Amino acid sequence: MKKKWLAIVPAVALVTAPLPLQNVSASDEQIVQESELPEELLPVLDIAAEHQPTLKLGSIDSAGNEVAFVQYTLNQVGFETDVDGMFGPNTDEQVKAFQADRGLVSDGIVGMNTWMSFMSEHSNVTFPLETAIQYAEKALDNDDLVFSGDGVIHEDSEGNHFYSLRAQSQSLIDGGGSGTVGFYNVYKNGDVIEADPVS
Repeated sequence: MKKKWLAIVPAVALVTAPLPLQNVSASDEQIVQESELPEELLPVLDIAAEHQPTLKLGSIDSAGNEVAFVQYTLNQVGFETDVDGMFGPNTDEQVKAFQADRGLVSDGIVGMNTWMSFMSEHSNVTFPLETAIQYAEKALDNDDLVFSGDGVIHEDSEGNHFYSLRAQSQSLIDGGGSGTVGFYNVYKNGDVIEADPVS
């Protein structure tokens, strides 16, 4: 009789226990795809904000990939406009709303400060978490350390982007402890600075 119960209990547990599965619909997949910057717009990130063209309604230079980049970014952060590469009245209106939301002069002109704000929306493209971990591994040069982070890019008071990484000792983890030995801010330029964890 005991053998039957041993077989039934796990089977009942499987049926009654909720499985931690995430439902994925076609629209969820679309959201994931839309959050990534299109390939043809990536080169815009290679040019510093101060070298980007000034974009505004009615300007001859206000057409092309730079405008499409601005329009795409506006849509990503909740300011809807067509992504057609043309700086029209709706794009002008949404740029003004974006500028006001970010504490910038709301004039509809995409100059250096507005470019910097648009480009910072894509920091995860130009500075992935994996790169930050590689910087930390190289800087600390200790085979026993394991680095992890939550994938959130932080910005310091000077506008520099960084990840907060936790360093753990693999030998301490193997010994049954948490292994945490410190926290480091790892900057986009490769600087690795010991710091308190960012909350």
